Amino acid sequence: MQKMAKAFDKAWQFGVGGLLTHIARRALAFVPGGKVSRYFLIVLDTPRPAPAAVLAAKDHTFRFATLEDLERLKQKPESHIYERDIASFRNGCRCLLQIHGEALVGYTWISSAPLIEIMWGFHFNMPDDMVYNYNGYTAPEYRGTAYQGLRHLKVLEHTRAEGKRRLLGYVDHMNYKSLHGVRKSGYQRIGVVRGVNRNGQLHFSISVDESCWAAAIRSGPIQS
Repeated sequence: MQKMAKAFDKAWQFGVGGLLTHIARRALAFVPGGKVSRYFLIVLDTPRPAPAAVLAAKDHTFRFATLEDLERLKQKPESHIYERDIASFRNGCRCLLQIHGEALVGYTWISSAPLIEIMWGFHFNMPDDMVYNYNGYTAPEYRGTAYQGLRHLKVLEHTRAEGKRRLLGYVDHMNYKSLHGVRKSGYQRIGVVRGVNRNGQLHFSISVDESCWAAAIRSGPIQS
């Protein structure tokens, strides 16, 4: 009950429209005989980091982590790097580090895999100029300066030679904190994926801008 009350309070921050939207979304969770999931697809093509973040990070270093970096960070619980992240790295994912001297400011993860799992085995077919961005983190002592938006810019700078021009993400329709954060970062909603698991059957539907979907036949690798 307390968790539901907090969700309503968060929705109310977006006004009457936000509260009504929240109630409608909550109703989806009670579809008889099944489990329902709904995710918004979002894309960022023009990162606009906050000027304060650019200024504060003028002496920071941005680079992709090595395996040794990640193994070292895994020994520090406050970094939130786990064995599953090591496995993701070995599977081809990359972690862009933001470093100030010897201190970890934060990081963000990306995958250049052409197929990205959204839910229950359903995969999104990525255009060649798009990279999947996920799992951003900023150390507590560096929060409040909107560094994540700056890291989005640095990701595209570091992958431009690979032909990457856009970042893809997806957010649960009930995750208001993340929805607010991605809007601040400049992400635009480009589609929605719905899934229903009922009576032993999976049902999916997707609506997406044509420019954000690849028609190519993919054979992997797959990011899940």
